[in-house]
Amino acid sequence: MELNYSGSFTVSKSVEEVFDFLSDPDKFARSFPGFKSVERENGRFTINLRLSLGPIRGDASVRAEFEELDRPKYARVRGSGRGAGSTLDFTLEFTVKAENGSTKVEWAFSGSVGGLAASMGGRVLNSLANRMINDIISGIKRELESS
Repeated sequence: MELNYSGSFTVSKSVEEVFDFLSDPDKFARSFPGFKSVERENGRFTINLRLSLGPIRGDASVRAEFEELDRPKYARVRGSGRGAGSTLDFTLEFTVKAENGSTKVEWAFSGSVGGLAASMGGRVLNSLANRMINDIISGIKRELESS
């Protein structure tokens, strides 16, 4: 099942600070609900977490890498996640720009879900996945504002 979400948020940090945060897996991975750890190797990284997506619960890992970094304005991450009988292949993009003394982050997520999660049905999965993506984005904003 295909998923696509996008949005934006504004924080009172410089463009450089925001980009540095978004392009550092050790920092932004902590924004994921259920975060356990992050491992880095040869430009790739793996985020280990405890997945809680409605009735689907269990350990999961997300392997990803930055496909494109255009400092300090654009980052694209591509990866895949596995766990709790489900799969996810995704792309997450961030565009960062100065706006009225703050920094605006526009983001776009596109992904394909398979396995147990896909069997929940489109409306249920869309609602749960949308909430999870918004939790991640809210976590990123919260981490940026508190650092």
